[in-house]
Amino acid sequence: MAKGKVLLIGAEDEENLAIRSLGGVLISEGHQIKISPCSRIDQIKLVLGDIREFQPDLIGVSIAFQSLAKMFFKLIREIKKINPEVHITVGGHFPTFEYENILKNVPEIDSVVRFEGEKAIVALIESILSDKDFSKVPNLVYREDKTIKENQCKNEFPNLDELPFPVRSNNPQIRLGENFATLIASRGCFHSSCLYCCIGAFHSKKIGCKYALRSPESIADEIFELYDKRKVRLFQFHDDNFMLPNKEDSLKRFKEIKTAIQNKGINIDKIAFLIKARPDSIDEEVAEILKKLGVVGVFLGVENASESGLKALIRGSNLKDIKNAIRILKEKEISVTFNLLIFHPNATLEEIKENITFMEEYKDYALDFGRAEIVAGSPLERLVKNQDLLRGDWPNWSYKIRDDKVDKMFSMNKESFRKKDSSYSRVAHHLIALVYHVYVVKRIYPGISSNSLLVEVNGLIRKFNEYIVKKLSELYELAKNNKDFDNLEEFNQDLEKNCIRIIKESKKLTKKLERLQLIEKKFEVMGLKESPQNVKLIREILRI
Repeated sequence: MAKGKVLLIGAEDEENLAIRSLGGVLISEGHQIKISPCSRIDQIKLVLGDIREFQPDLIGVSIAFQSLAKMFFKLIREIKKINPEVHITVGGHFPTFEYENILKNVPEIDSVVRFEGEKAIVALIESILSDKDFSKVPNLVYREDKTIKENQCKNEFPNLDELPFPVRSNNPQIRLGENFATLIASRGCFHSSCLYCCIGAFHSKKIGCKYALRSPESIADEIFELYDKRKVRLFQFHDDNFMLPNKEDSLKRFKEIKTAIQNKGINIDKIAFLIKARPDSIDEEVAEILKKLGVVGVFLGVENASESGLKALIRGSNLKDIKNAIRILKEKEISVTFNLLIFHPNATLEEIKENITFMEEYKDYALDFGRAEIVAGSPLERLVKNQDLLRGDWPNWSYKIRDDKVDKMFSMNKESFRKKDSSYSRVAHHLIALVYHVYVVKRIYPGISSNSLLVEVNGLIRKFNEYIVKKLSELYELAKNNKDFDNLEEFNQDLEKNCIRIIKESKKLTKKLERLQLIEKKFEVMGLKESPQNVKLIREILRI
């Protein structure tokens, strides 16, 4: 059978495992592939250049969520102008649920791959190269004679151990001063009920278990390949939930992953992992094995710091779980970051006050706050439609919050913290990265200097959070008393000034961390066993 050329497009601030996994499967079947990243509108020209040069038979576009949908629709229209005959298919969570609207509103799109894409993308390119009979391509929705045809969906996970590893870029990414890679150990989520999430709906028709696992040996094989060939030392698991529903199963799995990694000859003390976890999955035993495995950072699924908010978001956890998890992870010297969805359709001012109080109590932790946003296929989407709260236009829906004062506070938040040119979001992301960075350094290069830098990082985070709590409390008081900004421009100028100051201080600390890493690596290359940061004279000479 003839072999084809497939160009895969997706947002790629980090390596996009969705398109890179498809790339691995296509290569294993003998096809040529090219990855063309597109995260911003100014990258469209680069993608069009790739298409002219590569001349693909098929173009696959990953649209995970609708926030970038309009950009991708614009790109697809531009592609059809230069290559009207090429078949363009889109896939991901958003197209899986919105395929009818997509095919109706964007005629340049030829087909949609729903749910799992590995078998579909291979069958699609083979059909394009042969008889163009798409009727047997699983999970495909496509145009035929001005009608829309829906093929049968395969309601099962692929065997994750049998999938080829994702295609990687020529050079490893560098994050937090180390060679970096993302990977997954599973698909799906055992909870799958959160109001704002579409993962449950995405896997709801799966036969049997709603999540699938890779074996510890398969995970270790990929880690070893990245460690050995690309010198990766920092790994981030992008699993929706790194844990298992049963504690004993989690402990057993993590111990097996650790053993499998060590059996590959990897020095586990010289690598670090970042993961996501639910608060109710964390206890002393779990945290201890995570620490031994090399986990230095947990993005903890806090999401709301009030019991009513947790219930409204269908989190299945409570405030006691959250506080216990934070305490335990701190005791095990594992960094914790989290997000608070203080705005949601049924949020109350009392809830928001509780969340602000929580932020003040946990001001030593890098965090962010915002609104539960609509994702196609999520329970939230159904709720706002049923309650007549839906606002805006497809594909970027918005919604009204039922409580007028909370809705007012959210509007003020949009005019200040989330204003288009505000630096707040940038600072929040900077500080989350900074705390992960210092914990990576502490693990891989432990010593006096890394401990000292941790104190500096914690001090900066505390200072910023104290300021943010103060500013957020101002919004709360205005909304509570049904008042508008006395001087919005003054509020925003003060916010911007302080955000810029914190960004500058954060960058200085980042440079200190990177300098320490560089010196430690040079000493390792020279074969010196003593860490330079633990020798006072060397520390003073090298200014670390």
